[in-house]
Amino acid sequence: MTPAIRDALQFCPNLPTLPGVAVRILEMGRDPDVHIGVLAGVLARDPALSSRILRVCNSPLYAKRRTTSNLHQAVMLLGLNSTMTMALSFTLSEVYHVKASHRRTLDHIWRRSIIAALISRLLGEEMGLGSLDELYLAALLQDLGILALHASLPERYGPLLESFETHDGLIELERQALGSDHGEAGAWLMRHWELPERLAVTAEAVHDPDDPRLPEELKASVHCVTVAGQLADFFLSEGRAPGLDAAASSARRWLGLEEAAMESLVDRALQALPEMSALFEIEVVTPQMATGLLDQAREVLATRNLRLMHQAAEHHQKVIEMEEAAELLQRAAIHDSLTGLHNRRHFDHILELEFALATENTWPLTMGFIDLDHFKEVNDAHGHVTGDSVLVRVASVLKKNLRERDYIMRYGGEEFVVLLPGHGLEEARHVFERLRRAVESTQHKGDSGTPFRVTNSIGVASHMGGEHRFEEAIDLVRAADRALYDAKRQGRNRVIVYSGG
Repeated sequence: MTPAIRDALQFCPNLPTLPGVAVRILEMGRDPDVHIGVLAGVLARDPALSSRILRVCNSPLYAKRRTTSNLHQAVMLLGLNSTMTMALSFTLSEVYHVKASHRRTLDHIWRRSIIAALISRLLGEEMGLGSLDELYLAALLQDLGILALHASLPERYGPLLESFETHDGLIELERQALGSDHGEAGAWLMRHWELPERLAVTAEAVHDPDDPRLPEELKASVHCVTVAGQLADFFLSEGRAPGLDAAASSARRWLGLEEAAMESLVDRALQALPEMSALFEIEVVTPQMATGLLDQAREVLATRNLRLMHQAAEHHQKVIEMEEAAELLQRAAIHDSLTGLHNRRHFDHILELEFALATENTWPLTMGFIDLDHFKEVNDAHGHVTGDSVLVRVASVLKKNLRERDYIMRYGGEEFVVLLPGHGLEEARHVFERLRRAVESTQHKGDSGTPFRVTNSIGVASHMGGEHRFEEAIDLVRAADRALYDAKRQGRNRVIVYSGG
């Protein structure tokens, strides 16, 4: 709130004042030892107020099991908090009705407050909140700042009320013209009246319920009051859809209420509104309007539910597509695009993992480098397309001759690498000899249809599977690579085991 607005409120001679009975009720509310009999005695001095309290006690709003015509008994049935809340709300209606100017707009605001108070209480019940009376009063008081600004800045604020079309529109006009809104002014007035601080904070927060500064313990209450105000706007706009859509969105986001729960809430509120209208002696909505509102709410919420289901289905499909795309990217990142085998990047990861496991558990891990002999001659004689076809065919043959738990990867060019977890050196030697023969016996065809075969050289090294124990995984790689070099040097098309020389 700007200093100018604060000064205008503080020094306003016509600032709204609480009736004497309301002041007395507030004083009793601050007394932890107040007695029900004392409260009943204060209420009894105001026959009109006493009559309203009796009607509240006997009304469906509080659903008491017994009726009474005795004020003291009614106060006992309602309890101190509920009685004080209702008594204070009835006296506040006098505050709203003291102004003669802008009567139509102020009546609209008062009806909005009454509807919001009822819906806040119903929302509190739905959410299992314990402070229903406080919720009711917070909603009833949320627009009190309009009266304060109307009294303290008549020349500046009057034109804003004359331009009033919607509650949110009024807030925007206030911020543009005054630099603050009636929520802040209402909070100031509540503190001036020494009302509970939680009510003042709620009045400020309902116009910005996502403010990160809002205390955690007040969020549920503020969100209930905000949603209740949005629903009240829907009621008073004679069922225009945007108001309900805004309320339903807020209720889903903040309170987790689905559209079916919102329809039930609207139904319960419309059923209770005639009783509220009678208690406050003001027609909030006509019976015909109530019927139309319920029909409109059902239609809007049903349409909204279908739209949300469609959006959810679209979102689910997008999630599936994104997961599939991510899976393809992940596969592309670790697979060789030509042969479909795992690539060098994945090999490095698997080797480190299997080497650590073999070392820790003292089981063997054997590696073999497989290199196709004179592969450059294949490309020169038959072309690179045929060369690629040979690589794909060889990869398939190698994979087919290995166990499910063995690893085969394309290391680069015409070179492949195989890891055999759990295979000792002698057992692995037989495996690699089988692989060499399988590759050698596979027939390929050139572009002209001419058949040809390729041979392969294999270098093998074993960690923990023979006489060698390597300190690091890279040492195993170097050993297998050295054995492959020896296989080529000794004439190719053979399996050579690393000897450590």
